[in-house]
Parts: sequence; structure tokens; C-alpha cells
Amino acid sequence: MSEKKNDTSALPAPVAAASAQPPAPVKRSTRFARAMGYLLVGYVVFLAGRGIWHEVSAGVGHAAPAVAGGCVQPEALLPSFDVSTVWGAKERIVEVRALTRRFQWHQAAIRIPTESWDDMGAPGTDPRWDVFAQYHAYLEKSYPLVHKHLVKTTIDTWGLVYEWVGSDAGKRPLFITGHQDVVPVLPDTVYQWEQPPYSGAYDGTWIWGRGASDDKSTTTAVLAAIELLLESGEFAPSRTVVLAFGHDEERGGLRGAKGIRDYLLNKYGRQPFALLVDEGSGLSAAWDRTFGLPGVAEKGKFDLNLTVSTLGGHSSVPPPHTGIGLSALLIAQLEKNPYAPTLGPQAPVYGYLQCAAAHAPGIPAKLKRTVVAAASGCKKAARALPELIIATGLGGPGRAGAGQGSAERALISTTQAVDIINGGVKVNALPELVTTIVNHRLDISSSIAELKGKIWDTLVPTAAELGLAVEGFGRSYAPEHARGTVYLESSRFSEDLEPAPISDTSDSSLAWAVFAGTARGLWASRKEVSDGKAMVPLAAEDELIMAPFMTTGNTDTARYWDLARDIYRWRYVLNTEHQGGHTINERIGADALVEFTR
Repeated sequence: MSEKKNDTSALPAPVAAASAQPPAPVKRSTRFARAMGYLLVGYVVFLAGRGIWHEVSAGVGHAAPAVAGGCVQPEALLPSFDVSTVWGAKERIVEVRALTRRFQWHQAAIRIPTESWDDMGAPGTDPRWDVFAQYHAYLEKSYPLVHKHLVKTTIDTWGLVYEWVGSDAGKRPLFITGHQDVVPVLPDTVYQWEQPPYSGAYDGTWIWGRGASDDKSTTTAVLAAIELLLESGEFAPSRTVVLAFGHDEERGGLRGAKGIRDYLLNKYGRQPFALLVDEGSGLSAAWDRTFGLPGVAEKGKFDLNLTVSTLGGHSSVPPPHTGIGLSALLIAQLEKNPYAPTLGPQAPVYGYLQCAAAHAPGIPAKLKRTVVAAASGCKKAARALPELIIATGLGGPGRAGAGQGSAERALISTTQAVDIINGGVKVNALPELVTTIVNHRLDISSSIAELKGKIWDTLVPTAAELGLAVEGFGRSYAPEHARGTVYLESSRFSEDLEPAPISDTSDSSLAWAVFAGTARGLWASRKEVSDGKAMVPLAAEDELIMAPFMTTGNTDTARYWDLARDIYRWRYVLNTEHQGGHTINERIGADALVEFTR
């Protein structure tokens, strides 16, 4: 085994092999409840436990061959603590009540509309924050043992930090995070919902409502896991576990995550955490294989404020182009010059493709040949790969919704979206000031400086043809007799964000071995194949393959780079089991909700 680059205090090492024998058959009701109990608490137990881990036998954990040295799978792992005992008595009525309670916790959270808006003022000055008082009261009522045994700190009134103090101060703590707020529901769309958006309705399969998936599922899942562990009385963490739930993630974490970061930096120092887990991508069936796809990086973000200033006048004597027309021509020039896709060897999508080439039998032959050739150093194949995956797709993950463009292209290039334009006050008056906001999501290989240079080089020639001066980014262009000025600057409604550091997924990373190994162990002990107490031998083609990935959006982890080196954005749920995030009919599968929490 290669040496792990992390220090030995970061995370415990695996020490014992699990039995290769499948568990004895059990009644389905018992097996289901045990498995659900395990799925709910296993993740917390495993990462925070006493330092005793189970490895799998050769029949369960395969280290499959990789493409050019990539995608070596870590051994599957399980906690030594039997989390199935958390559910207590085995009678079915008790098990059903336990599951019902878990669902009801989530339903109650959805019924409180903790919406966050881009223009919200400070807590105490903006009444739209007041609903969080009701949400906090719900948390205290639903999870009494959490509030009794964990140290709770409020940040900026409504942000939450919980610290479950471990017995060994020498071990680096763990950090698990999510967010309390949800995107608002547009009143004009309420009639399109199959269930009322804040009903928390459970139809026997789905739990419905805003926040059902994004992201109250994380908050309720983590708190439920710890509440049940405390109820059992059989587990206490050796390492400290820190939970954090911001209150404005949907508007960039300007108050919540930023305040949480500052609090934890002040208390624990820089990069104190062995591992950080937040919301993100998850399980996906692709090319006849099931993958676990945690986000190991995030794109950067830059909102361009493009303002065209011209002289006004009566619209009965218009110039060839008004300020709005000039803005339209500049916008068209931006959209005529999209950013080229790139796919370097450090890109998470590149890593995913290596894993697919090694483990997915249904991957298209041409794509597999190109991936293998690129990984072997063929420059021609490497150049062809970006456009090939845009044309071919990724087999399952990265699919775009209605009204959107190519998700594959968005994952491997800088994108630009003209989202807001304002100008003009009256139909018979020429507009004097027209403002356009263009949202950019930066490719992980790019930078804000590079982006600004591209914007400048794209717009200045067009501005010159139109007789416009340009100012911005510390530069200026001034033609003689300019008819107006174009101002380029960052939007005052957001903050610039460079692409995130890429978390390690190599076989030398102990954090990855523990994180990915845990997911593989959970997969090998899920309710469909096990009673939740032990992993069972799986055929190589049925194992979960963990691979690096990323999403096109950003999370609160954008504020947490100084808190942990290894950050995994992850949800243990199939991409078909959560629907409608940020739009109508948001919902999550009830069974998937429990799996998601581990």
C-alpha cells in the first residue's frame, strides 16, 4: 500500500476484515428497518467513531484495473459499531413508527418557508428573516438530545453551529454542513405544483415541497442521525464533530457561511478539519454501472455589470441605436464568442471518464478509445475529447433541465448567461442608462483575471465600431468624439469567486480512502442486499464505483476553503430520486431521504 500523504492523526486506519459470508436471511420488515437505521446513522458513526474500522474481504472490495493508473477503488469500509441497534425493539410496529418519525421530522421542516432573497437586509432590520425563529423552535423540539448534548452557537442570529465534542482532542475534527434556507416559491407558479409547495406532503413514495431536496434534507438527516445515536446510548465520538447550517446559502452565504467560517477559524485555526462534507452530486446510473460522484471542486463565479451610458432626448428623433440597442449589440457580441471547452487531466470530469472507461461496460466504444488514448498521452485524443463528450453525453450525470443548454459543455467550460437587463423609464424618452448583468461560471482551469481579459478583448472592437468609449477592469479605451461610454465592473449584488481547489481523490489520500470506502461499504450493505449489519459479497460489476465529479453551481463550501483541504460535496441518493430543485414540484423519495443522510 502506498503511503498516505495525510498525517496519521487525520483519520483512523482500517484494521480488520469483514466476513465474506452473506448474512442469514431475515424477514423483510426487520431487514428494511435495520437497513434504514444503518443508512441514517452509519456515515456519522463511521467518520466520528472510536477509530476501529472494518475492511472488506476480497469478495466484496475489488481494486479493479484503472485507465493509465487512474480510478483505483478504495476498499469498502463499515463502522464497527452496530448502528442497526439504534432502532431498538424488533416488532414491526416499532420499526414503522421509527420510520414515520423520521419522515415527519422532514415534513415539519418543509412546512416552515425559510426563504432567502437576494436583497435581504441584516437580521433584526428585515422582517423576512423572522420565520427562522419558527424553524429554530422546530429544531429544538424535534431533536432534544442534540440540543442537550451538543454545544450550540448562533451566527448572525440565524446561522447554526453544533459541536459534538469528542473524547480525543488529538484527533482532527470532522465538519458536516448544509443550509436552512430555500429559494423562494414564485406565487404565480403555485398552481403548477402537484402538492402545495410548503405542505411537506407524503404520498407513500415522495415527500413534496420547497426544500425537500435542496437542502433541508441535509439538515434533518444529520440531526436525525445524531439524535438517534444519542438515544441509543451506545456511541460517543472519539473525534469532535462540527455541524454547521447557514441561513443564506441560496444568496451566496454572504452572512451565514461567511460568519460560520470566521467563527471556526477563530476557534480551531486554519484547515483544522480532517474532512468536510456538504451537499452536492451523488449516485448516478451510467452506461450499465452505478457511480458515486462527489463534487471535488466548484467553478468560479463572476457577475459582469455592463452599463451603457448615452445622452437622452425625445424618442421622435432617435439615433440609429438607442442605449438599449447598443446594449443588445454588445450582448450579441458576447454570445457570439462563447468560451471553448477544456478538459485537462486535473478536471473532475476527466477523472470520471477514466473511471467509466475502466468500469462501465456500456460506455460508447469511440468514447472509451478516446479516453484511454488521452490518458496514455495522445494529444490528438485529448483535443478531441471535450467536443466528443458534449456530443455523446456522460451517460447519466450532468443532464440539463428544460430551457437549459448543454450540461456537458457547462461542466467543462466557462459559461455566460445574460440574466438581467434594465433601461428606459418612458416610451417616448430615449434611455440614458442601460444596465445588463451577465452571470459567468468559470471553468476550473480559468481565473477571474483571464475572464476579464476575454471580456475586454471581445467588447472593445465592437464598442469602437459603435463609437463608444470603454472603462473598466483598470483599463480604458477612448475614441475621439465618443457618443457614449460602456462601463465594465463586478456586480454590487455578488462577490467574485475564483474556481475552488480540487480535493484529492488519489490512492495516496487517506481522506478519500475513508470517504469513498465508506460509500462503497454502505452500498454493499444496503437494504436490497443486506440486513444493514454487514457487507455482502458483490460481483465486481455490481459494486459502487466512486469517481470525482463536480456540479455547475456553488455551495457554502466556497466560504470554507480555509477550514479543510479535503472537501466532498455529496448526496447519497440516485439522481432520479430527487426532483424539482429550484423549480416547481420539488420532492425527494422517502426511502432515498434516509439513504441520503448517511
